[in-house]
Amino acid sequence: MNSQKELRTQLIERRTELEKRLEAIKVDLGKPLDHDFAEQAVELENGEVLDVLGAEAESEIQQINHALIRMDEGLFGECQACGEPIAEARLKVRPFTSFCVKCAETQE
Repeated sequence: MNSQKELRTQLIERRTELEKRLEAIKVDLGKPLDHDFAEQAVELENGEVLDVLGAEAESEIQQINHALIRMDEGLFGECQACGEPIAEARLKVRPFTSFCVKCAETQE
């Protein structure tokens, strides 16, 4: 398994990437609309997509921060629902997860 140190580095890098993306989205959303009505419609649609992408980025940042806190508290890799260890393969793919596969499926 990747060591916690490696996973921490991955999480911090991912958080930085998401924060940059979120800042770019905020800049794009802050731009004034075009004077052309047809162009405004396209820009408003794009704005809706950017809003969703921004919300997803914020959610993942929160999950990453939570995972980093769990690392600091010595609870990383433990399912928050059942207390069992989270599979190594799952942590490799989703290092910020706080649930094992079984509990994640029941959470949905």
